[in-house]
Amino acid sequence: MQAASDAIFASAGSAISLPAHLPAAAGIGIYRAIERIAPAQYVEGMLARAELARGNLDAAQQHALRLPSAGLRDEYLGRIAQARGDESAAQAYFLAGADFFAIQDDVDRLAKSDPAAAYDLERTLKNRLQALTTHPDAVAESYWHLGQIATMRSWPYAVGSTARRHWTQVGMRDYRRAVALSPLAERYLLAAGTQALALGDLAGARGFYARAVDVNPASADAFAGLGVVALRAGDRASAQRYAARSRTIDPNSAMLRALQADLR
Repeated sequence: MQAASDAIFASAGSAISLPAHLPAAAGIGIYRAIERIAPAQYVEGMLARAELARGNLDAAQQHALRLPSAGLRDEYLGRIAQARGDESAAQAYFLAGADFFAIQDDVDRLAKSDPAAAYDLERTLKNRLQALTTHPDAVAESYWHLGQIATMRSWPYAVGSTARRHWTQVGMRDYRRAVALSPLAERYLLAAGTQALALGDLAGARGFYARAVDVNPASADAFAGLGVVALRAGDRASAQRYAARSRTIDPNSAMLRALQADLR
């Protein structure tokens, strides 16, 4: 069994290793022999994986359908549908199996061309994860992605327009929910702070950036964010102090660059 697995995963082996020189067909042959005696779940999974890697989609599907109707089965069926070019079916399988990473890849691709469709797909994934109640971190991450996409949806609209403010507010709502689920995630706090700034909520932005500093006292972006808030509140001296603190941590901080531009 070990030799068969080594053969199936031969492409991942180092060029100087023995497994790299084993033919994948030999591994498949051994697993097929095992299947005739003991058609266990791991056997069908390995065969589905091997046949998919070889492009034998019909054979891969046959083995995938013999897996229990959850998790790995949906993952393989989704990958098979994707290989056939059926993105709709692939997404349905990935959602059924709560394959967060596969759906997220689709969302990221969609976001570049169709942010509205990307937002809808991300929201569907978030709802699925919430229904499962077993992936709270993934739900928080999904809300963070929703915030990003909502912000992207605001960009085509004119600054100050009702539509731009609406989608900025939607993004703020999503970021708040991400923070509520994962209050110690610096990335979520920074995103919420920056979104609050975009909405002109200086008190809210200050609160999020201060929390980010509490979570990570070495956060150059958080200190720079506090500097931006101070500058917009008319406190230039405090803004310069925050900029200096941020610069000592990371002179290449993106938020610091924005603050320094405003200070000029």
